[in-house]
Amino acid sequence: MVRTAVAASVLVLCLSASTVSTALNGGVEAIAPERLFPDARFDPAVPSPDRVLGVGLGRRPLRPAEVVAYLRALAEASPLATIVPYATSHEGRPLVALAISDAETIAGLDAFREAHLRALDPRGRDEAADRAALDGAKAVAWMAYGIHGDELSSVDAAVALAYRLVAGTDERARALRSDLVILVDPCENPDGRERYLAMTTAFAHAGANPDSEDLSHTAVWPWGRGNHYLFDLNRDWFTRVQPESGRSAAIAGWLPQLVVDSHEMEADSTYLFPPARAPFNPFLGPHHVEWWNRFSADQARALDALGFPYFTREWNEEFFPGYGSSWASYHGGVGILYEMSRTSGTLVRKRGGTLRTFAQAIEHQTASSMANLETLRENRAALLRDQVGARRAAVRRALDGPFRAYVFPADPRRPARLRAFGALLASQGIEVRWLAGPVSLGGLHDLRSGAEVRLDLAPGSLAVPLDQPAGSLARVVLDPHVPMPASFLREEREYLERGRGTRLYDTTAWSLPLLAGIDAYWTSSPPGGSWAAAEPPRGAPASPETAAGAVALVLDADPDAAAAALAAMLADGVTVRVAKKPFRIGAREFGRGAMVVRLEGNPEDVVERVRRAAGAHGLTAVAVGTSRAAEGPDLGGAEFPVLVAPRIGVLTGMPVSPSAYGAIWHLLDAVVATRFSGLDVARLRGADLARYNVLVLPAAFGGPEAYARALGPDGVERLRRWVEAGGTAVGIASGARFLAAETTGLTKARMRAEALDAFPPAVLGITAEEAEAAGPMRGAGLRPPPEPEGEGGNAPSAKKDRAKPEPRTSPYDVAPRIGAGAAPFVAGVDLGTPVSGPPVPLASWLRPTLPAGRKEPTPEEMKGADARLRRFMPQGALLRVDLDPEQWLVWGLGEHATAWVGEDDTLVAVPPVDVPARFAALERLHLGGLLWPEAEARIAETAYVTREAVGRGQVVLFADSPAYRGWMRETSRMLENAVLLGPGLGTDWSAPW
Repeated sequence: MVRTAVAASVLVLCLSASTVSTALNGGVEAIAPERLFPDARFDPAVPSPDRVLGVGLGRRPLRPAEVVAYLRALAEASPLATIVPYATSHEGRPLVALAISDAETIAGLDAFREAHLRALDPRGRDEAADRAALDGAKAVAWMAYGIHGDELSSVDAAVALAYRLVAGTDERARALRSDLVILVDPCENPDGRERYLAMTTAFAHAGANPDSEDLSHTAVWPWGRGNHYLFDLNRDWFTRVQPESGRSAAIAGWLPQLVVDSHEMEADSTYLFPPARAPFNPFLGPHHVEWWNRFSADQARALDALGFPYFTREWNEEFFPGYGSSWASYHGGVGILYEMSRTSGTLVRKRGGTLRTFAQAIEHQTASSMANLETLRENRAALLRDQVGARRAAVRRALDGPFRAYVFPADPRRPARLRAFGALLASQGIEVRWLAGPVSLGGLHDLRSGAEVRLDLAPGSLAVPLDQPAGSLARVVLDPHVPMPASFLREEREYLERGRGTRLYDTTAWSLPLLAGIDAYWTSSPPGGSWAAAEPPRGAPASPETAAGAVALVLDADPDAAAAALAAMLADGVTVRVAKKPFRIGAREFGRGAMVVRLEGNPEDVVERVRRAAGAHGLTAVAVGTSRAAEGPDLGGAEFPVLVAPRIGVLTGMPVSPSAYGAIWHLLDAVVATRFSGLDVARLRGADLARYNVLVLPAAFGGPEAYARALGPDGVERLRRWVEAGGTAVGIASGARFLAAETTGLTKARMRAEALDAFPPAVLGITAEEAEAAGPMRGAGLRPPPEPEGEGGNAPSAKKDRAKPEPRTSPYDVAPRIGAGAAPFVAGVDLGTPVSGPPVPLASWLRPTLPAGRKEPTPEEMKGADARLRRFMPQGALLRVDLDPEQWLVWGLGEHATAWVGEDDTLVAVPPVDVPARFAALERLHLGGLLWPEAEARIAETAYVTREAVGRGQVVLFADSPAYRGWMRETSRMLENAVLLGPGLGTDWSAPW
């Protein structure tokens, strides 16, 4: 057991916070443990929260430091609990779980955990032996609270639950400790919670205000949902971009049978918990639905006893595997989601008149937690057997099915990328194997193209065998596409056609190798060769080449850390040039984007500065003793322009999306490590824009109109003059829409919806007549039949332009489009009826529905038809983009990249606008996720990135977020290039005098 004294300074801080905040929000009552747990008896030697913290539960939300202080006090006071640290937040706050069980188990907790993991590995044991191995064993629960910082009640409930479980002397508490190991993870997002509590405390009244529109409830931008960098941590469980997501590694090290994930939702709702609704991820397994129903029934009885209303099976679905209630389920456990109506730490008057208090919210969460723990205890043997059965089934599925292993070849250009990828998988309990010696393998299927190839693999290649207990998790995070059943797809189509919005709650694509830009293959047989669990020793780092007699130092652009090294050199006063064409000096070949530092014109210690920057990021600076290239341009020529150090501003504040800003903030701050300024949009009209040579406009709430309103005509004009004077404006998603708007007047690139006259989309999908029938009911009167062929009208044109549609049972029976690489992963799955024939022009598609005698649709009819197509744009799909290698925005990448797409429009552009990255053609576009045929035809061969000179400056547009959730390695590089290379390469800047 860890026995940690509660630091006096922490308690002083806690009591100080208590004194300040309890002077406000009068009328909010605390809730005594006796009310929360009327059947409990407590050990007086174990301190209650109010004794340690000086504030009763429910009187006000506890601060993160108070929560940790109290858990440490419990661990110090009782042998029934110990602290399990697992991460530290960006702002330095500890993330811990409190492990609770009987004293003997707590004293030997590591030994228990290791034995527990062995028991859950079915290999080497037949199914008949499971009962002997598992009956009588303890089950494990991981109870997680407060992953969104502005969802307050669950964290205080976690403190109450910890007290109940540790201090309880009654039979219920003893039984739970005897039969379970319970890990209470009380505050998953301390930085976000601290930010939100600072706001609500600052805006508090002398008496608590129950109006949910009051500032004490709403707070201000960026609120508290995200962590320090505004990331939604409940989307980061398997990508682990943020440090707080170290909890997934901790949970993988425990393999709990129950994971509770406690949240809050809108104030006017009630309380939600499982079962979930469709779509269900096919890798979850059938036992999850059975156990959701069992846990739900017991939880419902507990809430009924308190008279609390609730609901199930409405909006929460379990398709995306990156939620807290989802991720652990792929290890075979059961995930339970709570969603409590928010009170913002005080009280709320609902629309129906009900007054909901913070104390009642805590009561919902604690009652649910105790009910779930009781269900786990009573059914622990069956749950353990079902979890082992699910893990055994994962092994069997690989042995009996077509997908036996994934193989990822070593990449000498970017070795760090594969190492990080392997570590990411291993950290969450997925077994990986590293190649020790070279081997040639056939029967490998390319994850992107579907082509079967033979490859010569070098040492350091990676394999993931799928016949492992974590095979379901491996499949769900590695497969390029996870299919949805036709039954749900028909429901989704009906919602979209009738204008009711999507039924999907999150992205439909997330394949880790596609996100990371790693070459990936699957095989139906075990890969031959010498594979080991440990990564082979890395070769000794290249010894620095002597700079004696050197004329320049050269760094490759290919490694992911090249952008960070460049930023460091520019910040250190190094003059850096960049190669516009490939070149070779001696035996060394360098590609476009290679960084060249001439000794001439640089500080005397430039070699030391360059090597310091390179070494900090794992790169090698190659010293060359000649400017004469054996191939390609010589180093002293015009093909090596000098770069300009960026002075970056990123627009922030309302109406900018916090998560969109946070992704850019994290990329520039934590990945590239370059200085930038966050510029409040509301103050931009008065800002000195001359300080900056790059301005980034992230996605905004309210679309491009929100930027136009915030800046006003004068602000837009100031922005235009700044660009014309030499600035680089980078627009992303709705930021791109704003810059591309004709009213802004900055670029000839346009969003497709605003350029239908010049770039009307093609239509692939059901007919216009079917779409009319599928949409909302119309009251337009009887439409006459079309005029006979040869007697005027539009029948001949329609017949020529349109292919015969596939027979379908309803207009909602439409299969999504599946790319060649994803096709093997949907084999045998009913997706609905595919559409057939080539895409047709939008005007031709509309003609059969036009009034008799009219041959062409009006502009408004074209807009209406295009608006329908936009309903089918991806909610989050992974699409292929083709790259123009001569364009500096894509230097450091290959010929193709993967882009995440969730916007409902795309860019169209022709010369003089440059298109460095363009969405691929129809047959190559889809890599993963739900892509309707209407979206495929509308997106194919449009622009993902555009760049246009404007005066002495330039405008760079991204159709969607290149740094989405910190996931997208390849498109993030394009954004890095935009801000680091753009001021030097894309603008006409003045030379020094």
